[in-house]
Amino acid sequence: MRDAPRCHIHYEEISKLFCETCSNLPVCMACTYGEHKGHKLHEGKTLAKLKREELAQKLESLEEIEKDRKLILSKKAYERLIINVNIEKEKVIKMHDVKDEKIMNKMQDIEGRRQQVKQEKRNAEKKIFDSLQREMENEMQEVKKKYEEMFKVKKIEVTDIFKARESFLEKELSELHGKRERFQRDKEDLLEQVEKELAENFKTFKTMSEHFDNIKKRLEALNVMASSILASDNDWSAVQCIPDMCIAATNLMKDLKKDFPEWTTLTYVTVNYKQYSIGKPSVTKISEQVEKEITITDSNLRVCDMTSVGDGNIVISGITPDREASVIIVIKMNGRIMQEKTMNTGKHWPARYCKSLSQHKVATVSEPNEIGLYDLRDGSYIKKNISDVTNSWPKDRYVRCVATDSVNNHILVGGDDSRDVYVFDNQLNYLHFLTLPEMIKCPRGITISDGHLLVCDYDGEKCYVTTMDRLKSKLVGELMKANLERNSFRPRSVCTDKNGFVYMLWKSYGLPQQCYLVQYNHHGSQVLVTRELDGRASVVTVVETSQGEKLLVPTYDTQTVYMYDLIAED
Repeated sequence: MRDAPRCHIHYEEISKLFCETCSNLPVCMACTYGEHKGHKLHEGKTLAKLKREELAQKLESLEEIEKDRKLILSKKAYERLIINVNIEKEKVIKMHDVKDEKIMNKMQDIEGRRQQVKQEKRNAEKKIFDSLQREMENEMQEVKKKYEEMFKVKKIEVTDIFKARESFLEKELSELHGKRERFQRDKEDLLEQVEKELAENFKTFKTMSEHFDNIKKRLEALNVMASSILASDNDWSAVQCIPDMCIAATNLMKDLKKDFPEWTTLTYVTVNYKQYSIGKPSVTKISEQVEKEITITDSNLRVCDMTSVGDGNIVISGITPDREASVIIVIKMNGRIMQEKTMNTGKHWPARYCKSLSQHKVATVSEPNEIGLYDLRDGSYIKKNISDVTNSWPKDRYVRCVATDSVNNHILVGGDDSRDVYVFDNQLNYLHFLTLPEMIKCPRGITISDGHLLVCDYDGEKCYVTTMDRLKSKLVGELMKANLERNSFRPRSVCTDKNGFVYMLWKSYGLPQQCYLVQYNHHGSQVLVTRELDGRASVVTVVETSQGEKLLVPTYDTQTVYMYDLIAED
């Protein structure tokens, strides 16, 4: 390095210049007109000065980066890691304790309600007994037996009502016990995961320390070599060695700038916290594809309504244009017709609607104002005209929908262009009517959910939730309308599953016909699923099978029933 540099092409010539374009090769004056013509040339002293300045800047940058990185792996940073991990553990424990307390409070509340139900039962029995006892004392001795029989009947009715409520609360309490046990197991698993992740972080910390020690040794070696060259006054040595050292410094800077994890919290632990719903699953999923298509063999049937009864039987009501009569058909899940009953109401193409009342009986209404009970066991059918049992039903009013109240064994009937809903008992005896809120124009589909009435207002293009107060119901809420802006849609049919989720058909008004199935949450305030169906879909209902609940959607005039699987998930 200390010999005078010679041209790398003309060895007999002493080099006065260096070609920066060609990695600082020594050249003579002749080369500036030959091989290196047009290249970037420097005198030796000038180029050496530039390279020394460049190396000094690299070393200064390395020192600054080194200072910053020392802070990362300092003892204080390690202590912050431990503190933050402990904070995260405390948060996890506190979060589970709060949730556990809520579940315990809910369990205590249910236990209190159960005791209250028992007390109400005792009070109701006592009240009935006292009332009957006073009447018995005022009556003649020969009618005492009559009142004793009446008391027995009343007591049985009260016992049945409160027994169902007690059974429901006991079941809900049992489910909460199970959820709490799973909750505790998940808490223990999560804390174990936190401890495991902490151990993994310590391993990563050690690996990073070893990596940084290696970089530190490389930096010290580079500093020694650079200091030696910078202290030398030999331009030839500076020109030849400094570029390689700059490359080494650049690579070292890249390694120093390598990103490290943030040590402020747990790096990889994901707190996958389950929301433990109380009483109902968090979601009921509808199968993505049609699970099954059921074909009805009666090609003349026009479906108006559908319901399900015990043993997975499906009851379909509608009209048969070829006979100008209404019909009830009972089919199996494979589409095979088990029973069929044709009923002539004296009206051209009378629409018929139906809802399950018990395991073997179906409540049905048919235009203009017929109400009846169909028994699946023997195919018998009893009926009445609503206008014959109450004067409040106008002669020109037609039935449009029917619903059943399984708690009270009541039948609810709605008519066209009317806000009045008529209530009958399970023997078709008229009880009373209730008037829907003023904003409802024309109910075309009704169902009962959690003690409230869901009303499809066909003309108003909305679905409402109302109370079932006698005489005049009150508005509770409104089900959101899905984003169906391409056409004017109206609610046609509504039903609920055993977990309280709501399913509704929205049909377009006019052509082309479109139909959407919309699923809502328990409160009807949130749309969960919106799915386009066959535009001829007419009704939606839920059927209970041995494999769980299924969602059925029949078409009006193609004799096809689409079946979807319903999967409840916590």
